[in-house]
Amino acid sequence: MSILEQAIALEERAETYYRSSKQGIEDQGALSVLDLLASEEHAHAEALRAVEPITQARAISAQDTGLDLLNEVKRLVSAKVEGGLDTVFSDTSMQGILQAAMEIEQTTEAFYRDHAESAADEDTRRLFADLAEREQKHYLIVSSLAEYFDRPQAWVESAEFGLRLDDY
Repeated sequence: MSILEQAIALEERAETYYRSSKQGIEDQGALSVLDLLASEEHAHAEALRAVEPITQARAISAQDTGLDLLNEVKRLVSAKVEGGLDTVFSDTSMQGILQAAMEIEQTTEAFYRDHAESAADEDTRRLFADLAEREQKHYLIVSSLAEYFDRPQAWVESAEFGLRLDDY
């Protein structure tokens, strides 16, 4: 299996995980987050499929997937806080889903970083470095949701996500 095929398989695995994790989840915010993450992974796989052969890779950093994952997650969590809820998601199974998602995102990021460092050409290096950055952002979002699962107010106040409440 080529490096490109391995990368596509990783993205498909992540997409499948996020889509299958929706089974049994009733919390609309949780479903939205899982849909967003699945759509991001699908977009990565599609971008990789468009690269044939890998030596003619074009970086996807300029390609807009049409999603702004962080802002959408911020909006969802802010709505929970404004609604007075004391958990990010009402489905407790989301904690386990988020933990597994963190592992998936870290594995995928490491794959891209390793292959970016060993790439034979600049286009391939840029492609994998860009994808590693995207996977790192996914990890940060998912890990923060796991960390603040039962403290959405703290998530909104987190400096990492740029939202601050006036009263400290």
